Amino acid sequence: MRIKAAVMQKADGMLTRRRIELEEVELDSPYDDEVLIRITACGVCGTDKGAIHGLEPYPTPGVLGHEGAGIVEAVGRDVKSVKPGDRVMIGFPFCGECRTCRRGEMRYCEKGQALSFSGYRLDGSSGMKRLNGEPLAGRFFQQSSWSTHTLALERQLAKVPDGIDLDLCGPYGCSISTGAGTILNELKPLPGSAIAIFGAGNVGLAAVMAARLTGATRIIAIDKVPERLALAREIGATHSLEHGADTIAELKELVGGHLDYSVEATDGSNLVGEAISALGPRGTCAMVGGAKMTATVKYNHPDVLMNGKHIIGVMGGGGQTPTFLQSLMELQRQGRFPLEKLVRFYDLADVNQAVDDSDAGTTIKPILRMPH
Repeated sequence: MRIKAAVMQKADGMLTRRRIELEEVELDSPYDDEVLIRITACGVCGTDKGAIHGLEPYPTPGVLGHEGAGIVEAVGRDVKSVKPGDRVMIGFPFCGECRTCRRGEMRYCEKGQALSFSGYRLDGSSGMKRLNGEPLAGRFFQQSSWSTHTLALERQLAKVPDGIDLDLCGPYGCSISTGAGTILNELKPLPGSAIAIFGAGNVGLAAVMAARLTGATRIIAIDKVPERLALAREIGATHSLEHGADTIAELKELVGGHLDYSVEATDGSNLVGEAISALGPRGTCAMVGGAKMTATVKYNHPDVLMNGKHIIGVMGGGGQTPTFLQSLMELQRQGRFPLEKLVRFYDLADVNQAVDDSDAGTTIKPILRMPH
């Protein structure tokens, strides 16, 4: 079938005007374990921007988008869990067969890198091409949802509950589940604990909303932008700090030196060293932010050793993908997870503007609506 897609010609390297242009392209029929989805909306995530700016490898020409939501139009012959007409959002891809998948840790699938960033299926096919026959890297996170229709694996789908706007649900596939899952799946704050979240973008604010659902009594948002800190307080932060040279000292004074958890959720700033230093004895730092692939972390070895601090990496919020995503959407339906407060909608044709606004920090979570 012919569809419309936002095609990235090449990574811009942060130096030249990007070339993401809408094109009419061809999409194949689904494989036996795949689903054809009419995309209604798809988020713009830091990982998309990383590919656009050349910070993360992705072949070109190709189609990005990995926070898609839409309506099932057709299914492969082996698909059992969804049917045409179902409302779904698309989560992380995973093989379902490797050691970590069998343990229920699908976010750490041993084939995850290839499934997410190769631009193709594991068999080397894409399913998406230009009208002249030129192949497109059309399997970004096995979905490439900056398009009016796409193919996805059955196992990466989660049904969207009735009673919530389908167009809001795509970001649960990556950025929102990353922030929320870091809190709910990995850190699991104890009652009376203190947690600091470095970075009040979409991932950090999702972590704030999730922390409000726990027994943590001090939830501290840290950012450079006052408007984001105000929003953090509105959605669950008990305190906020404007980031600067004295942030660590201010944070330690605020919690009496007993910071139990920290989350580094900045978009490339790499404040992991600060997040570790601010911890109290036996504290845990979760590394979540989008640092460059070549980034390193510096910390004081005796401080970490003598105080028994923990440093963990968290990919995509951990957890079993479809089940956890459905839980977050149910929390939203109940009014306990107000994702809508982070969102601004754009038309697919305005994808470049959405990326610019996200880069500039004027929009926290852009969502592209498709031209159906």
